[in-house]
Amino acid sequence: MKKLSTVMVCLVMAGGMSSCFADAYQEGENALKNNVYSDAAALFEKACNSGNAQGCFQLGALYEKGDGVVQNKYKAVVLYAQACNGGESHGCSNMAMTYDTP
Repeated sequence: MKKLSTVMVCLVMAGGMSSCFADAYQEGENALKNNVYSDAAALFEKACNSGNAQGCFQLGALYEKGDGVVQNKYKAVVLYAQACNGGESHGCSNMAMTYDTP
């Protein structure tokens, strides 16, 4: 219920969803800093699904390492590609490096 209230407040105050998903990315960064990887993954996924390239990159990094999610290098590459296509240059370089790693 608290998350629904947060979304509603974001919609009313921001006039749209984009800033709410930016908040999801920032909350994901905070969770990552506090080593709460499963929460970070959920928040980055929310941001990524809304088109936030940085969210895709961070989620890819979690999948590559297996932090907060089951390790899946294929999914990491897909997310890095999505980040790269969204303009996140680190996604491009990580995608290339992950291809080279067995």
